[in-house]
This record gives sequence, C-alpha cells and structure tokens, in this order.
Amino acid sequence: MSEKNKKQKITFKPSGLSYMADTGMTIFEIANKLDIAIRSECGGKGFCGKCKVLAEPDSNLSPVSEAELNLIGSEEIAKGFRLACQSKVLGPVTVTIPDVEIVSQEIIGKTDIKGSFSVDPMVERLILDKSIFADHQDKDDYHDVVEKISDKIFNSTGKKVFFKEIYAIRDLAQPSIYNSTISAVYHKKRGITAIVKGENESSLGIAIDIGTTTVAVYLCDIKKGIILTSFGSTNPQRRYGEDVISRIAFANEQSDGIEILHKLIIQEINALIGHCLKAVKGRKEDIDEVVVVGNPTMEQIFTGIHPHNLGIAPYLPISRSITDFRAIDIGIDIKPGTNVHVFPVISGFVGGDTLGAIISQMPHKKDEITLIIDIGTNGELVLGNRSGLWATSCATGPALEGSHISCGMRAAYGAIYKVSIDPSTYKVYYELLGDSEKILPKGICGSGIIDAIASMRRAGLILENGRLNEDKPGIISDADGIGRKFVLVPKGNKSSEKEIYISLMDIRQIQLAKAAILTGIKMLMRKSGITHIDKVVLTGAFGAKFNWKNAVTIGMLPDVSLFNDVNVVENGAGVGAIMALLDKKYRDETLELLNKIRFIELAKEPDFQVEYTNSLAFPPIKDKSIM
Repeated sequence: MSEKNKKQKITFKPSGLSYMADTGMTIFEIANKLDIAIRSECGGKGFCGKCKVLAEPDSNLSPVSEAELNLIGSEEIAKGFRLACQSKVLGPVTVTIPDVEIVSQEIIGKTDIKGSFSVDPMVERLILDKSIFADHQDKDDYHDVVEKISDKIFNSTGKKVFFKEIYAIRDLAQPSIYNSTISAVYHKKRGITAIVKGENESSLGIAIDIGTTTVAVYLCDIKKGIILTSFGSTNPQRRYGEDVISRIAFANEQSDGIEILHKLIIQEINALIGHCLKAVKGRKEDIDEVVVVGNPTMEQIFTGIHPHNLGIAPYLPISRSITDFRAIDIGIDIKPGTNVHVFPVISGFVGGDTLGAIISQMPHKKDEITLIIDIGTNGELVLGNRSGLWATSCATGPALEGSHISCGMRAAYGAIYKVSIDPSTYKVYYELLGDSEKILPKGICGSGIIDAIASMRRAGLILENGRLNEDKPGIISDADGIGRKFVLVPKGNKSSEKEIYISLMDIRQIQLAKAAILTGIKMLMRKSGITHIDKVVLTGAFGAKFNWKNAVTIGMLPDVSLFNDVNVVENGAGVGAIMALLDKKYRDETLELLNKIRFIELAKEPDFQVEYTNSLAFPPIKDKSIM
C-alpha cells in the first residue's frame, strides 16, 4: 500500500469518536465525515481562524501553515492548537475540540413566541366509525373502495373529499383498517393525505424557520391554535460557511454538495421535531402538516434543489410559486404523504422568511408607514403601508450574529449580550445569557457587540471614522502607536477563562454591516418617496434583548427624528409561519403579496456606492449617558 493510500487513526475528544482516515485528509474533512461540528466561518478555506482544535503532543500532523501562523499565532501553536482545515493527518492523531457548541432552547431567541392565533387550518381530522366499511346493501352501488369511502365520508361529515395521495390509498388498503375506527387526515387542496388507525383527534402541525445561522421548530396544536413547545439549534450547514454565498459555493464545488447540505438540515429538523414530540408526549403520526420559511437559499436547499441559480446573475429563484411538497420527498420523518408548505419567495435575495415577517406585522393592511428590519447574516428590509410595499436585501454579513468578530459567538450560554461603559470611569458593565453566577463569559454575541461599540463611542473610545482613540485609558496599541483593541473582560481574576475584547477589525466589521442596513433604509425611503416612518419593527438575530437605541448611536438605524416608534419582536418570520399553519388565509395572502411588493436591488442603484461609503462613519454623539 502506498503511503498516500495508507489509513491513519484519528480520535476526537471529548466525543471519543475515531476514524480511519486516508493519509493527507484534513481534520476538518474527517470531522465532517463523522458529523462532528467544528466551527468554521469560511467553510474550511483557511480564512477565518475559527476551526481551532487542540492536538496532543504525539499527534502526527502536517507542518504548521502560514495561515495558522497568521490566524492563531505562534503562542497558541506552541500550546498545541491547530486549525482543523489546515492540519493534514500523516499518522495517528488525537485532537480535542474545545468549547463544543450545544444550543439550548431558551437562548436562541427565535423560539420564544407567545400570543393567540386565528384558527382555520388547511388540514383537519375526520373521525370515522368502523361501520363505514360495512357493505350492507350497497355492494353494487360503488365501483371501488376509494369511491365508496369518499361517499361515506361525505354522508357522515358533509365533507366532499378526494384521494390523490398514494400513501393514503395504501393506508386504506391495509386489512387492519377494516376492523377499527379511523382518522382520515383531510387536506383541503391535496385531499386525504393519510388514514390513521384508531380514534385519534389529535392534530398537530410543525412551523419551521430555517435561518442561515439558526433553525427554529415550533410544534402547534392545529385545532386549538396554540404553540405547544419549540426547540432551536445552530444550522449545521455552518461548517461549510457562515453565509449563503459560502453554501452556494460548496454546493457548486462538491459533486455531492447539495446532497450533503440537504441531508444536514433535514437531519437537524427531524431531531428538533423529535425533541418537540418528546416534550409533549406526541407521536409522528399526530403531525398533519408542516409550514416552512427561510431565505431563498435555505428554502431551495431544504427542498433538495440546487442553489446554483441564486449565485449567478440575475440571481433568480428556481420558482416563486411551487410551494407544496410531500414529507417523504423532502425527507421529513413523519407520515409520508403529509403536506409540507414552503413559503414563496419575493426574489433571489428576499425570501419566505421576509414574507413571514410581513404577514406577522400586516403593514399592507395599515395606514401607518412601517419599516421591518430582519437582522441576520442577510439583512432584509420592507417599507410601506396599504398603499404599497418596497423591499430590499443588504449584505450585512455574519458579524451581527457574532461571526467574523475576534471574541464573537452566537447567542448561547456564556455569551455577553448586554454591555455598558461608564464614560467617566471607563468601567465596563455586562450581562450574560444564562446563570451568570454559575458560568463565566465565553464571548460576545450580536446584541452585546452593538452595545459595546455604542458605549465605546459615547465614552470617546472610538472615533467617528472607526479608529480607536489611543489617548483614552484601556486602549491597547501596537508598536506603531495604533490602537488595536479595548478589553471588556480581562483574563483570569475569576471573571473569565479568556480575554474578551473589541478589536479594530471588529469595529470595521460592524461598520460594514451597519452601513449596509442604513444604506438600505435610505434607498428604500428615496425610491418610495417616504420621508417619515411611523413604526420600526426589528426582528431576526437579536430578539427582544436588543437595545435599538444603541443601533441609532452607531448609525445602524437613522436618526430618531425620522421615526416615531420601535418594536422589537422575537421572530417575525417564525410568527408568520405559525399563522399560515393555523389559518390558511395567510397562504393566499403571501401569494397576493408577491405581485404587490416592489423589490429594489441596491447594487443596481447608481448612487448606492456613494451612499454606502458615506454610511460607514459613526454619527456624532448627542447623548453620552449610559443606556
């Protein structure tokens, strides 16, 4: 056997999983084969430096690469840290993946939705007594069983049903069915989708919000119109890149890329559905419909459709109107004929998640001017009222969700989510997600980053151009006297296991993201002729923990003189999905909205680049008080 084809054993800690890998495979490639999630913002291309692993001293790995020296430094390398995407296995290897990410239901933000909903679902259960199968005197009145049962259902319930779904017909043909009461799942557009043995009136539904970064699943009682439970997790596709461009590139570059991405998201959704059912002691056969929202890339990958078309001009979605699928065709592990409704998309950049947010807020039914801002890896903006809606997408990047930030992390236990700095003493105050008495800070999430930069601006630590003010206390400068970082939480002294700071490059990332949002708002106002906004609705990545006043301070939102009121909602897209699950009228409304929303492609606007460049600077500080 040649050296190249020789197998080498690699063991991962703390899981204990092992794999016989081909010599020359990277740790990142091997981890993906074992479905071990290693954080990566660049999809394993050696750009982000986030896929750190700790190699044991006797591990046989390729020499340290230039990328590793630049991204993690010689000090960390001396301790045994390597980048998984750069380290090739040359012999037996044991590595530890530090700080394994476990996402909790309570801290995703997306999953905490409350409220009442109107109920007129697309599906219902028809309970039919076993006498429906009795032949009696009608032996010659019907040509087949389907015709007979359809007529019996009509006589029994007044519902004129039909059978088109093969799996429902197979259910009907089972011998055991004929001796018991049955529950027929009737979908108003697809007919009978399943026949369930027994008198089971429980009718559950699933609403799913697939984000580029996170996934949220809501289990609802369709008959009662309530949310029973919900679970959220990190989108497992993140290992192949933080943004949709990286996911599209992976699908294009790998022969089985779309299959890998599709499998990852379906496995995660099935697991989350399982958690939901376990929490309420429900069963798979109780689920009668699924409704899904997401951006165009996430929706196409969910359905197993290659997203190639979304990565090339003119960036058209594969379809805006094909919205209903069978669970078995998607891979959802419930009754095979169950309908899966996927929200239509507005454009190649603005998807079903934005439509969900619109449905949840109903700006098209109101006189007041509403601005909806869905903050995430891709920022979507909708502006208008019943007279018309304008929408656009702005490339905010993943910085607002904690990525591409030195000490950034998602909203999870141990994340700093709230920061304030006393402008007179420069003392830093912060709050953590989770029990702050039991856990130490692990990093800083999106809302905390916005707070930190706003507080640093008010304290004079950051200048209008984004430079750190070297004359202020706490600013750490390099050999040339250029300010490089400001420490929020020092390492040690029982406050943190590692130093948590805001760097000059972190500020640059936030400037790029906030400029994208502000430019999008200005361009929508200009195109629509709207000069004043009655209500701003913030939804998406930050949830209710977001301090919108700090977004104004850094120039992510326009000056407060342009708007009256700000509402921060947990997850507008998820609310819209739940509404469409529980009341069918909202599905018709999404289709009607497609032809009413005017999409503005910012990059094609002649003054976009000038406006964007002008929005990079931070606005002057008007109020230095702690917020």
